Amino acid sequence: MGAEGTTSRRTQEMRSAETRGKILDATVECLIELGYAATSTPEVCRRAGMSRGALLHHFPTKAELVISAVAHLAERRASEIRSNSTPTSADTVSDILELVWLAYTGPLFHAALELWVAARSDPALHRALYPVEQSMGRGIRALWNGLPEAVKGADDATRKRFDDIVSLTLHLLRGMALQKILKDDDQRRRQLFEVWKDIATRELGGG
Repeated sequence: MGAEGTTSRRTQEMRSAETRGKILDATVECLIELGYAATSTPEVCRRAGMSRGALLHHFPTKAELVISAVAHLAERRASEIRSNSTPTSADTVSDILELVWLAYTGPLFHAALELWVAARSDPALHRALYPVEQSMGRGIRALWNGLPEAVKGADDATRKRFDDIVSLTLHLLRGMALQKILKDDDQRRRQLFEVWKDIATRELGGG
């Protein structure tokens, strides 16, 4: 293939990626503002300024569309978190917990929550969502890699304890984020989070 053909192919790929990005951004907006049930392909098309044919070309089913949208938002949020964090040997458990806290605030959680609820009674959505959730979990766990070895421990028992604390932290923050839907009390949640940071820091000796 000549230079002209290569350039043409790259230009086409860029246009395709731009189209996908617009569709996914519009889908995320719908999930956050309208919820999963009211997120429809016509509404996504309207917000994205795309034809239905263009949308179906990239995302043949609603499940593929919404899963791709949440994965898209998750990667964008992970990039923001990574840009705000350059782990060093001086990082503490408290520092990393603050980064995990960020992962459970804002639009990512609310969009993901819509899919969690819908997946309970939608087997196809459940199958599609599970790998994305695993990927998100791995991304969040990667934030802990910058902690010094003295915190994570060298022996298997200490590392197992460390992994359990990480898992418990994720469960705790999910629950706290869910509570916000019923009672918007950020101050109280923040107080409880500070309590957990103290407990985790003492438990892991990472202060």
